[in-house]
Amino acid sequence: MPSHLPKTLTAVFLASLLALLLLLAPILGLSPAHADAWDEHIPSTLYNGAIVPDWGHINFSTLPVISESGSLQIPDSLAAQLGYNPSRIWSENTPIDQVLMLGDLQDAFGLQTFNLAAIAQLTGLNLNGISLANFPLIAQQTLASLVDAIPQLAQRTLDQVPILKDLVSLNVNNLDPAALSNLALQSLNLSDFGSSPLSELASNDLLGQFSLGDLNLSQYSFNAIPGLTQTPLANLQGWQQTFVGQVPGLSQVPFAAFPNAPTAGYFGFIAIDDVTYGPMEHRSTPTQRSITGSDKVGFTYQCAQSRGCAYLELNSPVSLGVAGDPRGLHGAQWIKGGTGPGAQMVPGGHGILGAINGGQEPTGRLPFGPVFKVVLTNTDESTGSGSFGIYFRVCHHGLIDLGCTPYFIGPIPWFSAQEKGIVFVGETPGTPPGDIPDIPPLPAEVQQQIDALIQANEPDFLSAVTVDSPCLAKVMSQVPPTESSAAATTVPKLLEAAQRAGITDRAQLAYILATAETETNFRPRNEDGGYCGEYGPGCYYGRGDVQLTGQSNYQYWSNRLGVDLINHPELANQPDLAATIAVEGMRDGTFTGNRLGQYISGQNHDFVGARHIVNDSDKSDQVAQQADQFLGALNQCATVATTTDTNLTSANHPGQLIARSNGNATEQKIVNAINAHYNESSEGGPGSGELACAYEVNRVLADAVGHKIGSNPNYVPSVEADLQQGAGTRVTTASAHAGDVIVFRGSQGEHIGFCMNDGCTQVISNSSSKAQFRWVGSRDSYDAYYGSQSANHIYRVNG
Repeated sequence: MPSHLPKTLTAVFLASLLALLLLLAPILGLSPAHADAWDEHIPSTLYNGAIVPDWGHINFSTLPVISESGSLQIPDSLAAQLGYNPSRIWSENTPIDQVLMLGDLQDAFGLQTFNLAAIAQLTGLNLNGISLANFPLIAQQTLASLVDAIPQLAQRTLDQVPILKDLVSLNVNNLDPAALSNLALQSLNLSDFGSSPLSELASNDLLGQFSLGDLNLSQYSFNAIPGLTQTPLANLQGWQQTFVGQVPGLSQVPFAAFPNAPTAGYFGFIAIDDVTYGPMEHRSTPTQRSITGSDKVGFTYQCAQSRGCAYLELNSPVSLGVAGDPRGLHGAQWIKGGTGPGAQMVPGGHGILGAINGGQEPTGRLPFGPVFKVVLTNTDESTGSGSFGIYFRVCHHGLIDLGCTPYFIGPIPWFSAQEKGIVFVGETPGTPPGDIPDIPPLPAEVQQQIDALIQANEPDFLSAVTVDSPCLAKVMSQVPPTESSAAATTVPKLLEAAQRAGITDRAQLAYILATAETETNFRPRNEDGGYCGEYGPGCYYGRGDVQLTGQSNYQYWSNRLGVDLINHPELANQPDLAATIAVEGMRDGTFTGNRLGQYISGQNHDFVGARHIVNDSDKSDQVAQQADQFLGALNQCATVATTTDTNLTSANHPGQLIARSNGNATEQKIVNAINAHYNESSEGGPGSGELACAYEVNRVLADAVGHKIGSNPNYVPSVEADLQQGAGTRVTTASAHAGDVIVFRGSQGEHIGFCMNDGCTQVISNSSSKAQFRWVGSRDSYDAYYGSQSANHIYRVNG
């Protein structure tokens, strides 16, 4: 029979009953209720009835995969100061040890002080059973950096270290005769390198730069380099940007064994999860008892917002003892964190990196210290449950102190809570110190670094673009006089957005302009007669240049652009946003699943069929006629628009997988096609998508350059053969750009994908396990997977 008591009275009654049961538990042999684990594979233990992590058995490999994609972009100017670039890209379902670098955790965990021997002892790893190819950091070492990292090598000779003798012999044999006569080598005995001390060879300007990455490291064991396994990771060149998962065995080391380990014992408060509330709460009136926030604004940060504030209301009766803090936690509110309905974002981060993610992070608590943040990620009133996740941040300190980002890498599923269960709250301080002085103005050079960092991590529509004035005049001549006033603003915005999106095909530009003219007469506005509730809950009727419609589309573009269109849908009419949504949405097929490249590419101008990109066939002939007129004007232009060099990184920005290529026009077209195909299903390919890497590469190339490569376009050797025979040009890793093709050949088979950035340190390809074009990972991780170190080939497609 359903209860007819008000919810608050029912809660009081149940809380009283629970208190009585807790008092009688020792007599009746009852155990206190506690939160069930979100993921049964997370090792846990109990602290006064609350589930807490078991640091002695938790390690990076036992943590669930990350739930959301993201990126961190460091401008080249900052990376040059650091001496390395901590930029990275990750997709959802990526293990956290493939996202976090050793440099991120240098203060929190101190992992860089480990050596391989210590890791092997802690995990039982047999280093003799694996090769140096399993340790990508070694491939980054030069002869000079290795001797510097392992001082005991200095007095050894090449004959005593065969791997280094192989390295020198390989490179000397390949040297140009002119280099052998170089004055820098005249002091060396070229006829007998074997007796030369390594210190002498390492100090030579030429020999010292020979890289171990030139060797096939799968042929050498860890014992091949004397002293390597006893050398701290921090001694090795490039350790900071090495992912945790790239150090053999490190992902299996228990957190309790870290040099800076989490506190072994638990100290802090527990509370009862009393009542669960959803997103309809506190849309105007602020909360009063919040115990969440950030280390920047304190942990009593209240919530009131139009999307509501979901939360768990806690209770701490006397029966919980001292650990329950009955006065401070009775009625306390643990507020949901994030950007969705009922979720709150709060200021976070500090220093230059504090500008990342807009300086915002999900509200939450730090019950286990500053390494990660515990966030309530979901509440369900119907089941009386709440789910938690953890978020990590990136910190970079040292001679150049960049501070810390907000906690934005996550969420990783953590534990869950059930009404009347016990929750560990910890002892996070409530408010920041009250005597914090006003922050003085930043030096100009620091402010410039922050501005560059913000630009590097914001949607690319902020880049500086100049539309060619004579070309704009030609385009405007095709606009009806009644629309010229609005078009004077909208047409340049659309051309600017297209330039930033890498759209250079003038027929595609013409069709974008024709679509905006047909949909809104170049006036981004509300749908004629649109009303709230027309397309489901909320006010998500048509807006913008192409009449963005429906809550799912508003939510998608909110996430993509980092702009709250859910609570402020009217922002879709803002000219810059409207243009970006129209251009990138048509390019990537976000509106109907149909993309520009499917209908308009090269000499193919299907202006009638292209109407399916935004609409069905409504007014298709009218749009086609207008597109022809705009194309005629654009073909008279010497230049349409130019982009000012903003010195940003070439890797992706949030809002698109890859923002731009620093290569040629063909590479940029390939990048555009990669963005458009990202996440698409490959189930139509070989093996129902499991063997579809070449199939997906050719789907992208067909859109980008108008044809596929390979006599058998679904077979990697056939594709590579064509690339070698004129369809492409082999390039080095150092000269690779986003949009180049990379082929992996190793003991585990062959694979093909695309480079995502300069140097090809990041790769995207088909995911066989998910049958989707979405596997984003480091080149090193691909090499390790396919056993292809030193056996990957990179090609630039000839347009």
